[in-house]
Amino acid sequence: MNEKQKKNAAKETLKYVKKGMALGLGTGSTTKFFVKLLAEKNKKEKLELTCVSTSNKTTGLATDLGLRVMGIDLVEKIDLAVDGADQVNDKKELLKGMGGFAFLKEKKVDYKAEKFIVIIDESKKSRYLTEEILIEVEPAKTTEIIKKLSEKYKGEIVQVSNHCVPRETENKNYVISMQLHSPIKNAKQLEKELDSISGVKANGLFTRDCTVIIGTKTGTKTI
Repeated sequence: MNEKQKKNAAKETLKYVKKGMALGLGTGSTTKFFVKLLAEKNKKEKLELTCVSTSNKTTGLATDLGLRVMGIDLVEKIDLAVDGADQVNDKKELLKGMGGFAFLKEKKVDYKAEKFIVIIDESKKSRYLTEEILIEVEPAKTTEIIKKLSEKYKGEIVQVSNHCVPRETENKNYVISMQLHSPIKNAKQLEKELDSISGVKANGLFTRDCTVIIGTKTGTKTI
């Protein structure tokens, strides 16, 4: 069922794509549908798009499908960024990164874009943000940052690992998971607080203005 919802959300988002745009391409299962549909539209309508990718995985998919992908530093502006989310609350605030730890590059691209569209299926919509917050950190400061977070916030705060081996991001950094004991009340403030900690490269809270397109079984809802 969710596959249909994801595809419906991706299809609806194509309406926002115009010829000559610079597009930010997110990472994740829903965004994957969008990239595939975008490539078909680009080929059919000769849209001359420039794409900025948020992960090696998305870059590989986009280039294989014939889309032109450039580094974020090589484009003056991004007209539209399209990305998914792991959870979206009533204020259109997001938690991201649980699928592929790509939130650092996603944040750079999504926050640079003039317009930001989030595409999700119905299971990702929630009244409050309650899932884990992922934090990308410099490896040498991991222990110090976990200590600081544990002193300030109530929750389960651990380094993300696989069979006792630290999980690395594409940027060769480590990831900390912070599962708070209560729903996030002020996401904007928390996002800034986490970013202000020395050694933190990015966190999975996204609070910039966005349009959310929710795929349903029969169509979409836009908020």
